Amino acid sequence: IYGMDESGFLMAYTGKERVVGGRGTKTQHKQGGANWENVTAVVTICADGTTVRPLIIFKGKKIRASWDAYSFTCSEDGWTDAKIGYRWLSEVFDPETKAKAAGWKRVLILDGHSSHYTAEFLKYACENDIIVLGYPPHCTHALQGLDVVCFARMKEAWKKVISQLEDETKAAVSKPDFLYLFGTAYNESFTEATVKAAFQVTGVYPFNKNAISAKQMKPSTTLSVKGEFPLPQPSPVR
Repeated sequence: IYGMDESGFLMAYTGKERVVGGRGTKTQHKQGGANWENVTAVVTICADGTTVRPLIIFKGKKIRASWDAYSFTCSEDGWTDAKIGYRWLSEVFDPETKAKAAGWKRVLILDGHSSHYTAEFLKYACENDIIVLGYPPHCTHALQGLDVVCFARMKEAWKKVISQLEDETKAAVSKPDFLYLFGTAYNESFTEATVKAAFQVTGVYPFNKNAISAKQMKPSTTLSVKGEFPLPQPSPVR
């Protein structure tokens, strides 16, 4: 059983932290990088506690270098799309999980992004013994283990490592810098215990239908005010 999700990372520190400053000054500023480029990481975890090599999506038209620990591609905005989704399935996920499956079907759980449900994507999955399952709409906050557990820890680790680099160098984060920092935060966050917890707390594996409460899945309470139409018009201005 596998779960996949995408998450964006800015190549600059955007968080807040407590520091020592002058008395009476509420806000302290620090010098840092100004590279606000978004990089998307496509991360896949398995219920046995292992992970698949992440796919990193940089903004651009061509990747000039390669790093063995990751798979790479690029897009105009640094986000995924239907073409990248298919390439991930056929060039990353399938070849890296087929041997472990040993002839058994693989279950792949995804969110509702359109790139996961194109005819090409689903046809390839069917032809290669991959069962694609989707989360119910607006439920990933409770059901998506990567969001609930792994990425929550990853974002905190990311803030720490990128803030430290900017404090030390006072320079913008380059792509090689990003990969080093990403790897550090990724290895700290995606441990075997954390990955297994992502499946367990959401009730996916071991299966537990009571892991998610009815309250968590309850629709948001309507807070809008009823209006009466037609609305009364103000008197003409004289």
